[in-house]
Amino acid sequence: MKYTMKYTVFFDLGNVLLFFDHHKMKQQVATCCNLSLEETSFLLQKYLDDYERGSITTQTLYSDLLELGGKSISFTDFTHALSNIFQPNLPVIALLKKMKARGVKLFLLSNTCDAHFSFAQKHFAFLQLFDGFILSYEVGARKPEREIYQKALEIGNCSHKECFYVDDVPAFVQAARSLNIDSEIYLKPEILHHHLIQRGIL
Repeated sequence: MKYTMKYTVFFDLGNVLLFFDHHKMKQQVATCCNLSLEETSFLLQKYLDDYERGSITTQTLYSDLLELGGKSISFTDFTHALSNIFQPNLPVIALLKKMKARGVKLFLLSNTCDAHFSFAQKHFAFLQLFDGFILSYEVGARKPEREIYQKALEIGNCSHKECFYVDDVPAFVQAARSLNIDSEIYLKPEILHHHLIQRGIL
């Protein structure tokens, strides 16, 4: 079945465009802050929701963890330990480049924090392909909340009939579908390629 061309595509970041290793992050933060792995895991999980909403800053996280661990390290070293956890998903990035060459508008829709996104922007040039970013810490809402999808449509300047959304988390895809946004779960590059061709995006 062939669909009408979609002009705006929203992509999740983690495990779609960039693979990430949360265990590596916890190990690195534990080492640099002189905390146990168990303490670090608990604290990062405790802060996660507020951090990804932008309710607390990386500076706050840095200060609190250093106070608990009693070790003096630079803010730069801390943010590197927190963020040096990504590897690019090259086949999907290649698809991004093909879409961009066809004039498709690309937007990133991600639950993330300022440290991770700043690191990604510095190290992964493919992010320059995007026309805009809808980031949880900037909009004050996280997937699967309705507000972040509505903000995506607003920033993307499109209706739910004019876009396509890709995410690896089924609950986030289902939330988008409940708003009548055409969405698919990311499984592997070949399947994503099929979805894009099926809709006339590629």
